[in-house]
Amino acid sequence: MHQCYYCDQLFGSKEELYDHVEVHSDIERNKEIMDRKKESTKNRGQSPD
Repeated sequence: MHQCYYCDQLFGSKEELYDHVEVHSDIERNKEIMDRKKESTKNRGQSPD
């Protein structure tokens, strides 16, 4: 048995686990991209001192 370290779900093979972990890495990557977009939008509205 192999366990996902993100959500503790159990899998019978490493291949199944690797396929599943890609879902989490995509979610994390998208979250980082959205956070950066929010920061750049927020910073654009401010004038430099």
